[in-house]
Amino acid sequence: MASVACSLVSTVLNDVEGVREMLADLCAQTRLPDEFVVVDGGSKDGTYELLLAEAPRLPFKLRALQEKGCNVSRGRNLAIEAASHDVILTTDFGCRLDKGWVEGLVRPFEADPTVEIVTGSWRIRPEDVHTDAQWAEWALAGGKMEMVATPTCLASTRSLALKKQVWIDFGRYPEDLSLAGDDAIFSLWMVAANKRIAAAPDAWCYWHRFEKLRSYLREARRNFRGAGEAIFFLNYGIKTGALFVLEMFSVVALVATVVALPFGLSPWWAAGAAVAFAVLWAKRFAKWARAIRYLRSVGKGEHWAMVPRLELGVRYNGVVGYWQGFFHGRTHCRACRAKMATLKVPRW
Repeated sequence: MASVACSLVSTVLNDVEGVREMLADLCAQTRLPDEFVVVDGGSKDGTYELLLAEAPRLPFKLRALQEKGCNVSRGRNLAIEAASHDVILTTDFGCRLDKGWVEGLVRPFEADPTVEIVTGSWRIRPEDVHTDAQWAEWALAGGKMEMVATPTCLASTRSLALKKQVWIDFGRYPEDLSLAGDDAIFSLWMVAANKRIAAAPDAWCYWHRFEKLRSYLREARRNFRGAGEAIFFLNYGIKTGALFVLEMFSVVALVATVVALPFGLSPWWAAGAAVAFAVLWAKRFAKWARAIRYLRSVGKGEHWAMVPRLELGVRYNGVVGYWQGFFHGRTHCRACRAKMATLKVPRW
C-alpha cells in the first residue's frame, strides 16, 4: 500500500487559543500531515503572528497566509490553491482532533487510489458540555450529538478529505456567500455527483460548542442565511418558517381573545384560539418536556429554563436568517445560485 502525501487546510480569525489547541493535536497525531496551510482573515489578536512564530518549531510544514477581510469560502479556496499535495484534509479551528484523525482520513486513499473523497466523523463529547446553553442543546438532542461517517452523509469540512481535482470539478467554494453554507453545498453536490466516496468512521473530530446563548443564535442566523442565499434546504425555509408564523399567530390570537372576553367576545372564540394553540404547540411542548426530563435524569435540572429559550431562539433566527439570505441572494449571490443549478445540487 503506497503512502499518500496530504495537505491539511483551514481558515482562522482571532483564535489564539484555537491555534494552540490545533497545533498540539496535530503534533500528537499517529501520522502527521505533510503540511498545514492556514489562511488568516485578518486577525487582530496575534493569531497570525502566533502561526508564523510556531511554524519553525513544528514537526510538519506550516504555511500561514493572510488576506484581510476574506470570508471562509475564499479562505478555503486560497488554502487549497496553495496546498502542495493532491490529497486535501479539512478541519476547523475550535475543534479538537483524535490522535488517529489524520491517519484515518488518509488510509482509504492509500488502500484504493480511485477514492476521491473520504468523510470523517464528528461528535460533541459529554465532558465538553458545561454551560446553560450547552446543556440545553445537549438535552434537546437527547444526550448525544455526533455524526458517524458514511459515504452518503452530509459531511462537514471539520472532518473531511478530498482530492484537489474534486475541488476543481466543483468549481471552487462559492465566494459570494456572506459567511456560511459553502460546505453544505459541497456535501450535497458530492453525493449527487456520484463521486467515489469512502468513509472513515474512526477518524473523530471533537466539536466544541459555544458557551453563551447569543452565540448559538448568531450561528443559526449565519448558517441559514447562507442556505437562503444559495437556495437549498428549502424545506426548512418554507415548512419551518410557516409553522413558526402559525405558532406565533396562535399565541397572539389566544391572548387577544382572552383579553376581549370581558368586553363581550363570545367564549367560543377563546375556546377556538385555545384549541389552535394546543394543536400547534403540542409537539414543541413535548420536545421541551423530554429535554427537561433528560436534564433532571442526569442531575442537571438547574439548566431547564434555557431549553425553550434556545430552541425558540434558534428557530426564530434560523427562519429570519434564511429569508434574509433568500432576498439578499437575488442580487448578491447570483454566481452561487447559477453554480447550484449547473451542478444540480438538491434544493430540498
